[in-house]
Amino acid sequence: MKKLALVAVLGVVLAIVGVFADHPSGWGVGLDVQLGGSWDKDYYGDPGARYALSLKAPQLPIFWGITLDINNNWFGIGITGDYYLIDKLLVKNIGLGWYLGLGGYVNVNIWDLPADYSWTSIGLGARLPIGLSWQPLDFLEVFLDFGPSLGLAFGLGDAYDDHIHFPDGGWAGDFGIRFWF
Repeated sequence: MKKLALVAVLGVVLAIVGVFADHPSGWGVGLDVQLGGSWDKDYYGDPGARYALSLKAPQLPIFWGITLDINNNWFGIGITGDYYLIDKLLVKNIGLGWYLGLGGYVNVNIWDLPADYSWTSIGLGARLPIGLSWQPLDFLEVFLDFGPSLGLAFGLGDAYDDHIHFPDGGWAGDFGIRFWF
């Protein structure tokens, strides 16, 4: 019973904290560089860098991210959606804040390597982004975050036969700017 009461109190506290958000309420559009890697290097390859588009619509409390990763033998697209449970100012006079969120991801990766070696993976799972947000001007935000993720991947193709892979996910670090309208 004590555990249930503790969970209920924690839920109420997080809900109240989420109401007092620091980010502006309009449209947010930005670009960022994402560095990251997977939990399983043998399954996904080495960590890499990607560019991402960051979107926030005023009607939804979700921060969206879209990544695209293309090279000679590889195509990848990913979508993330994060709800900030905590979004608070650390140092009000300079506009420095922090956030902690809970979100999800979906990604599709297609490999087409030489010698008829190709496969596709579809991954989905949960994320836990934590980061810093600096708003030197009302319309400009600079952000830095770390987002570990964990989920499942469904692999199709020559490399590993059709199967389900766990753990999918890994870690991502984002550095970017967002403009608010």
